[in-house]
Amino acid sequence: MNKLYWRGLIAALFVVLTAFPANADERFAVEVAVDVTDQNASAARERAMSEANRAAIVAVAKRISTAEGAAKLAEMTDEQLINFIKEVFVIDEKSSSIRYLANLRVVLNEDMLREYMTERGIPLLMGGHTRVLVVPLLRDMPGTMPLLWESTNRWREAWGVSAQGTAAQFVVLPANATNYSLTDVLRLEAMDGEMLDKLMRFNRAEDIYILVAELDGNGGLEVRAMSYSGDNRVIRVAGNSEEPDQLFAAAVEQTAAAIEGRVKQQNLQEAGQEAQATVLYEFSGLRQWVEAERVLKSIPYVKSIDVQAMGTHKAQFKLIFAGSTSKLLSALSAKGYALEENGNYFRLIKQGN
Repeated sequence: MNKLYWRGLIAALFVVLTAFPANADERFAVEVAVDVTDQNASAARERAMSEANRAAIVAVAKRISTAEGAAKLAEMTDEQLINFIKEVFVIDEKSSSIRYLANLRVVLNEDMLREYMTERGIPLLMGGHTRVLVVPLLRDMPGTMPLLWESTNRWREAWGVSAQGTAAQFVVLPANATNYSLTDVLRLEAMDGEMLDKLMRFNRAEDIYILVAELDGNGGLEVRAMSYSGDNRVIRVAGNSEEPDQLFAAAVEQTAAAIEGRVKQQNLQEAGQEAQATVLYEFSGLRQWVEAERVLKSIPYVKSIDVQAMGTHKAQFKLIFAGSTSKLLSALSAKGYALEENGNYFRLIKQGN
């Protein structure tokens, strides 16, 4: 591919807009910062765009696939990558005679990338996040009572600062009156089912991890990660005598990565499961039905909506979805809707009405 042709492709894709598209799927869009120096401004911008494309595909791959799948996507050549770039938006840019700096928003072509992944057997995760409630307990010395709400719980503080995830949305147990009244550290460590149920319901979580960290006496940490869904593992984090303050941050990073991997595996398993429900929705005007249909279609778990009957103020439809019912209910709740079981069908309800 000659250089003029490459530059032509770059120029065609380089769209400068002041507003972003309203309907872009955020899983397939990423902001990228570039800073490139070359023999002239044009060459610097061309190289910057190539780097931005690769950075975008790597970032998106981590969101939508497993670590192995992301690695396969990252192996694509620059010539292959450009086929999956839908739009590039400039947030801000600066240039000199030999340098180009910019913050860009790169949007990938979702349909083409999905098709490519299907053809090559690369796993595709369902959209959305699993809301994971984390309860960080710290035991400073063996045999002592674990810390939870105390200001000296550096483990909990580290989770509040460092936790990030692409498949999992980490929520550190909030310090509020209800959670104070619901928790007992010894029952938490013992994985008391009744207590965990209440905490999950109140904090709208789909899973809960009790994370018991103990200093190992050698400058490191041992973390016991216990999940309501059955995950049970020990994560050992080596200490660094030169940077002791980084110990808890490193432990958060390693523990979050382990939980993230578990969530992704569950996601893949659920993606292969399909369920359906007959749903009745009553509305006062057609605009309400159009809005409800739009909301349902925006939920990643929903595969299709098959309208079976439509009246003046009600619609009956078959809802086909992937994954667990609890995740569907959680996604609906986040958008202001609920499903109420009524015999052999469900009623879709707009919350607050």
